[in-house]
Amino acid sequence: MPYYIGDVIRESKRLVIRTPEEFGKTGIAVQIRTGVDGINTQTGMVYLTDGRRIPYDTLVVATGSNPVHLDIPGWDLDGVFTLKNLNDAIRIKSWIQDRKCRQAVILGAGYISLEMCDALTSAGLQTKIVYRGTLPARKWDPEFSKMILDEITAHGVEFIPGTKCVAIEKGKQDSLRLVTDSGVIETDLILMALGVTPEVGLANSIGLSIGEETGAVKVDPTQRTSRENVWAVGDCCEVFDRVAQRWVYLPLGDIANKQGRVAGQNIGGSHAEFPGVVGAQSFKVFDLEVARVGLTEEEASRSGYTPVSVLIWGVPVARPMVDGQKLGIKLVGDRRTRKLLGGELIGKKGAVQRIYALSVALWSGLTVDEIGFLDFPYAPPFGGAWDAIHIAAQNLARKLDA
Repeated sequence: MPYYIGDVIRESKRLVIRTPEEFGKTGIAVQIRTGVDGINTQTGMVYLTDGRRIPYDTLVVATGSNPVHLDIPGWDLDGVFTLKNLNDAIRIKSWIQDRKCRQAVILGAGYISLEMCDALTSAGLQTKIVYRGTLPARKWDPEFSKMILDEITAHGVEFIPGTKCVAIEKGKQDSLRLVTDSGVIETDLILMALGVTPEVGLANSIGLSIGEETGAVKVDPTQRTSRENVWAVGDCCEVFDRVAQRWVYLPLGDIANKQGRVAGQNIGGSHAEFPGVVGAQSFKVFDLEVARVGLTEEEASRSGYTPVSVLIWGVPVARPMVDGQKLGIKLVGDRRTRKLLGGELIGKKGAVQRIYALSVALWSGLTVDEIGFLDFPYAPPFGGAWDAIHIAAQNLARKLDA
């Protein structure tokens, strides 16, 4: 959706995978603009807001998530947005075009915020990020976060750290005033990019078990919930983290897609299990690729590991072909088992390409020593005979030996 707002994808219809009419051709009746008032699990009945009742034998809860907004005066004014679905993206793009917006403020500094500062800048808006913390992308190593900060400021984005938002007020005409503890910011648009929480209202109403730590619907590997004949998939439910060895909340579209397939196979009479995730994530901000997988040191400690990490700066191509490019790579390993626990990569070339390898290594439970000698395809335009991953893994192995 940021790429639609930034006009990389010009038509919203290209983001629609399948229309209700296309679903209908395969025998699936899609009811849009229709809410659910309640569910009776004893009689197997769903009550719709328009008064209709739909009987069911099997129920799938796929209620998604809710975007977080700051509970401050003016959070619901026109021109204040969250970005969760295509309708949000269409409203944001229409607001920018209809009102000829020139300035935007983003609250929060996670990867959606960073993708959106790129998109809004591309759309011609002078963009500011307001954040209570000190550096963007807090889950990444501070050295990498500083590189992200340098990248966004080099492209004209103003980063305002250590700032608490107090209120949002109407300004002149369609403009807005963001009141903070360090002053007032005039703008045409405010985007709250503060994350999401699982939508579990309906799940709670029918007594589904909810994870204490995640606040999401508990499921088993087949996507079954605590109630018979009720499944849950997508952003409303938990997912098993293969590295942390616990159930977590990770609301990502690719995970939801896989969960839906598993639930569908089981409902259809087959047997399938979702094997979990290793937490692979990536985003692009201006010319910078940023990616991570697995656990940070803090997350690894909470999961009972003894983490050891190394951070190196390598290159994404063979050294004779280097033209100023650099590639940052951080690996986290466990001192006791020597297994890889996590990795981060950043650079203008080659970062996401390499996170795929680390994701497979984590999925397979490889040790740091094994990663240090993985057989990668060697060609100078894509990396050296000793790749940055090899070098980082061998450095980490020496630290584990110390």
